[in-house]
Amino acid sequence: MRYLILISGLLLFQAVSFSQSKNAPVEVTPTIEKKINQEIEKEVALLKATLTKAKESATSIEFAIDTFRIERYYEKYMDYDYTTAGMSSSTYNVANKYDSLLNKYYKRFLSVLAQKDKAVLVNAQKSWIAFRDNELKLVSTISKDEYSGGGTMQQLVDASEYLDIIKQRTIAIYLHYLRATQDY
Repeated sequence: MRYLILISGLLLFQAVSFSQSKNAPVEVTPTIEKKINQEIEKEVALLKATLTKAKESATSIEFAIDTFRIERYYEKYMDYDYTTAGMSSSTYNVANKYDSLLNKYYKRFLSVLAQKDKAVLVNAQKSWIAFRDNELKLVSTISKDEYSGGGTMQQLVDASEYLDIIKQRTIAIYLHYLRATQDY
C-alpha cells in the first residue's frame, strides 16, 4: 500500500511539475509587445530626468535612451518568451533595432563630415558590411554539427554573434560621431 501511495504521489508531482505554470514561457503577442513598450517608456522618463539632472549632452542623452529602450525591450521580451525560438527571435529583433540605430547615427555622422571626407566613412562602412557578412558566414560554418556538435543552442549562438557585431558597430559609429561633433 505504501508503494502505491508513493507512486501516486510521484505521478501527481510529475504532472504538476510539468504542467503550464504561472512562469511558463509565453509567446509575445502584439498586445504583450505594446505592454512592454509602455513599461519601457515609463522607465525612459526616469532615465531622461536623471541624465538631464547630471547635465549630460543632448546627444548623449538621446543615445543612452535609444540603447536603453533596446536593451530593456530585450530583457522584458525574454521574461515572457525564454524558449529557444523566442530567444532567437528576440535577439534578431533587437539586432534589427540596433541596425536602425546604426543607420541613424551613420547618417548624422555623414552629415557633419566635409564633402571631401565623406568617402572615407562610406568606404569604411562598405568594408565593415563585407566584414560583417563574412564573419556571419564563418559563424554559420562553425555552427554546423560537424564542428559544434549541433543542437538548438547553435541558433542562439548565431543570433548572439549577429547582435554583437551590429551592436559594436553602432557604438563605434556613435563614438566617431561624438568625436567629429565634439559633443561629449
